[in-house]
Amino acid sequence: MVSAGCKESSPPPTTPPTAPARAARQPPAEPGTWYRARLAYDGVGELPFFLHVPPVGQNGRAYVVNGDETADFQAEWRDNEITITGPWAYTSMIEAQLRPGNKNLEGTWTRDTPLWGAVVRNFLAVPVPAADPHKEGKGRFEQGPDGVVRGYIKPGMLGDVRFLAGNLQPSGGGAKLGLSTFNGNAANLVLADVAADGNSMSGIMSLQNVWNERFTAKRSDDFTLANKVHLKEGKTTVTLRGFDKYKGKPTMAIIFATWCSSCNDAYPFFRQLYATYHAQGLEMFGVAYDLNDDEKINNTQLEAFRVKHQITWEQIQVPCTPETWAQAMPPEIEGWDGLPIVLLIKPDGTVPVVFGGWLGPATGADGERLRQWLEEQIKELVGSAGAKTKG
Repeated sequence: MVSAGCKESSPPPTTPPTAPARAARQPPAEPGTWYRARLAYDGVGELPFFLHVPPVGQNGRAYVVNGDETADFQAEWRDNEITITGPWAYTSMIEAQLRPGNKNLEGTWTRDTPLWGAVVRNFLAVPVPAADPHKEGKGRFEQGPDGVVRGYIKPGMLGDVRFLAGNLQPSGGGAKLGLSTFNGNAANLVLADVAADGNSMSGIMSLQNVWNERFTAKRSDDFTLANKVHLKEGKTTVTLRGFDKYKGKPTMAIIFATWCSSCNDAYPFFRQLYATYHAQGLEMFGVAYDLNDDEKINNTQLEAFRVKHQITWEQIQVPCTPETWAQAMPPEIEGWDGLPIVLLIKPDGTVPVVFGGWLGPATGADGERLRQWLEEQIKELVGSAGAKTKG
């Protein structure tokens, strides 16, 4: 991930951008799950890579993406255990177990070599929507008079890692930066080495010690993040469960999850928009993906979310799991890497605006610009629909 600090950022684009060029280099989609995997190297760090495995119970091809290369392996499931074997003269094998609570794969990689004998390293893999090794992000930090460094990181359009605080300590010719935040839900850590000139840094960002992402960063005063979520080429409408009753009305549809921090950040503003523009004809509709196929649990979570945010518009759940999440999402949407996703839908069903991610309360002026931009889009949606004030 490349992150950059900047002073200003432009409002999100109102027209969907083209898909990143790197997407064309990835292997064709196959049934199964993508994982962000890593091997633990004692005393050195971690070796990260993206791994695709077939669905549980289905044996066959697994593969790893290394930049422009695809390396093939053979996968064999036994209940919730998987063995992934490489096509080499000497043993190269990943043996791992699927953890039911978080769907992670945990185990070991073993490589037999005539020179070093058996090399065994710990293996961990976390499910992700797709292999995307080259992410851009943005960070903004400021050191106050008290010496405390405060700020946030926005890893792509996937919300923000917010209310980070810590210190900067001299180290060699440069400095070491340590930032953290903990609120019972988020437990995030950023550690980085800052260059002597203060214009670059490198380090690791750890979210709950589950998503551990190494990064390099360069200072920039004009870095902006593009909104990568968009409709597929040639598509103008979206297949959204439960949306039929809103046809003919200007509607803001929100794809979210109750566990999503960015979604929780966004909902107070969504409630404000609804209070202002519902009388002018705007409808809101929420579709939750809580990554559980137990509808009773889903509905309990959704009701608690509704009460917490005082929501009066309709919300539904789409039962799914981490393995089926991508397949359960509207097939016309691509480029997404997280939630929420906002769709502004005209009465004729066309979708002029798709926006993914959010900027939470720690992002200051950046978040304010996003809120102003979205409200302008709502005004245009309601105005173009010719909606009449309800009497």
